[in-house]
Amino acid sequence: TAPSGSYYLEITHRNSIETWSKPGGESLVIGASAIYNFSNASSQSFGNNIKQVDTSPVRFAAYSGDVNQDGFINLTDIINIYNDAGIFVTGYKVTDVNGDSISDLTDVIIANNNSNSFVSRITP
Repeated sequence: TAPSGSYYLEITHRNSIETWSKPGGESLVIGASAIYNFSNASSQSFGNNIKQVDTSPVRFAAYSGDVNQDGFINLTDIINIYNDAGIFVTGYKVTDVNGDSISDLTDVIIANNNSNSFVSRITP
């Protein structure tokens, strides 16, 4: 029921950085369907705040590791993941940042790498 106009689209996920659509927003028309693809170029996200994860076909994805959803991937997230990895937590858990259903060293490394790159949310 929103009026036609330009809007930002926001994507959130249980352990990923909040990601917003490209600068200027997307033009949406009331009553019309809209499709937006974050995955085909880094410029599809505000501040180019997504990472290339595949080359053929080219795919981009949100950064993983923000398990406490504070907008930063930092030591707090790494410690939470490390603690769960130490007791081999399994299942659909927030500390499983790569989605393989187990919190382990791989998840710690992903969060650590993103933390070292100072990954944080970038909003309009």
